[in-house]
Amino acid sequence: MNDKNTIRIVNHATKKELANLLLNLTKKTTENFNYFGTISRKNIDDIVNKELKRHDKIRFFSYLENDLIAYSFLTKFDKKSKKHNCILGIVIGDKWQKKGFGKQICEAMIKFAWKKGYKKIWLTVFYDNISAVLLYHKLGFEVEGIFIADELLKNKFRDVVSMAIFKTPNYNTKKRFRILENLNKLSN
Repeated sequence: MNDKNTIRIVNHATKKELANLLLNLTKKTTENFNYFGTISRKNIDDIVNKELKRHDKIRFFSYLENDLIAYSFLTKFDKKSKKHNCILGIVIGDKWQKKGFGKQICEAMIKFAWKKGYKKIWLTVFYDNISAVLLYHKLGFEVEGIFIADELLKNKFRDVVSMAIFKTPNYNTKKRFRILENLNKLSN
């Protein structure tokens, strides 16, 4: 018998399942996961078809029993000098948020990325999406950059935080400190 909090993560879902997940997101969740822009019944088929055809993504569909509760992905880079990096993206249906599923899904994705040979996982998150920022920090992601007024959504500027985790622990912290030190010397 399955624990009611055990999720199943697979690499495929039906178009209908993904469409239903995206269409049922609240306004707040859609604004925080602004990857697709405005999602509506008019454009959902186009969004889903384009997303499922992309070859630069490793997709993860998370199910709780028979319900698709989350869509997440690791985006691969085409540029040869960035092949060691990937970008993490995740959206969880509203009724399944704040139950620990995001942490479980991200941990599985991180483990998968390290097994596939990636050395760095990068993401962006809106600064005011506090629960996501805290989750990523708990998972080991560190702030790499802050982009003030980076996005304009519905006539409101939003600040974006760039975060990353490295396969080699503490590599980024030491390197970041040296770079900041050198930049400070340049401005003096």
